[in-house]
Amino acid sequence: MKKPVLILLAFLSCVPSLGEGFAVLWGISHGFAGKALRDGLDFWAGGFLALHGRLPVIFDAAAYNAFLSGLYGHIPFHVWSYPPSYLLLAAAFGWLAPWHAVLAFDALSLLALVAMLRAAQKSWWLVAAVALSPVSLENLLEGQNAAVMTALIGGAILLLPSKPRLAGILAGLASIKPQLGLALPLFLLRRSRPAFFAASLAAIALAALSLLAFGPKSWADFWTITRPAMSAVLLTGQPPSFAAGLISVFAAARFLGTHTALLIQSAATLAAIAYAATRRDAPSLLILTALASPYLHDYDLLGVTLATALLIESGLKNGFAGGEAILLFIAWFGPGALPWAPQFAHLTPLILLLLLASAARYGRLNPCDSSQVQPNSPVSSAGPSPIPDPHESTAPG
Repeated sequence: MKKPVLILLAFLSCVPSLGEGFAVLWGISHGFAGKALRDGLDFWAGGFLALHGRLPVIFDAAAYNAFLSGLYGHIPFHVWSYPPSYLLLAAAFGWLAPWHAVLAFDALSLLALVAMLRAAQKSWWLVAAVALSPVSLENLLEGQNAAVMTALIGGAILLLPSKPRLAGILAGLASIKPQLGLALPLFLLRRSRPAFFAASLAAIALAALSLLAFGPKSWADFWTITRPAMSAVLLTGQPPSFAAGLISVFAAARFLGTHTALLIQSAATLAAIAYAATRRDAPSLLILTALASPYLHDYDLLGVTLATALLIESGLKNGFAGGEAILLFIAWFGPGALPWAPQFAHLTPLILLLLLASAARYGRLNPCDSSQVQPNSPVSSAGPSPIPDPHESTAPG
């Protein structure tokens, strides 16, 4: 497939998100700036309230929505849904005006993603494709954090072979959104103990820093107020604006009843965690992080888009299996189309499973943690030497 064709397909894939962008601009020009900020309003409000010593407002849904309505009039229901460690990030932007805070965060998050991909020695073509993908645009339009989360989780996976401690730190920082990192701990423990311990220390340090910054009550309120509220989104489907956007295995199985859906999601999560511990290729791990999470939205698929880009890169070099190119196009195009066709949201787990099958083939062609051969290394063209791995090897212990 030639580059002009790929560029054309990439542009066509962005048309739904560009249409949504025009709708957002229309809303801003017609006095609906609060609605146009969408989830970005929570990011700014959390940081602003934390900086001004008004943390109780964050954990009081009525007071929180009254505060937001006082700024922008009637807007959809909002709720703070993150641990206090996320407030450290939000507070860094809370001194700015709402739109300035959200746009600055979006720009810096995207720069972090680009920097991570370049540090992992990915081509500028791949970097540009991921940064301008439909789900990246969707993340921007919704004021969400998928770019920074993909930089952290993707960096933990892609940089593990060459920089295990840095990879571990990135994984630990991803604890600001813990539902997306369920597949990482066992994977890191099996592949690289230094990375696992670095991740553990980074997560603990981040929690301790938030404890010092915001006090123990912030964590107590998170545990007794925020956590049950987010569980209620799954168990009760309330508020509908939150529950309707879920695209996880749980959401797809919800029609079978809540308890059955929870059992199916639990089985999928455990299977994803166990399978991740056996994998070495980046696409599989990025896909498994999505499958493991019960709380998943369209913008959370940016990591899957990175996996898709890696699979496309491999397919262009080694050839595509039958139907694989069509699957990869659907995976690339789908997240941007979901806001226009939400009835197809529950097909997402099936697409992820098909991508996982494609990634298994990729893993045989291009493992993500194959060690680089050093000068005077005992590795020869005949294969790896039977000499044991050094202490910091990322090979299975």
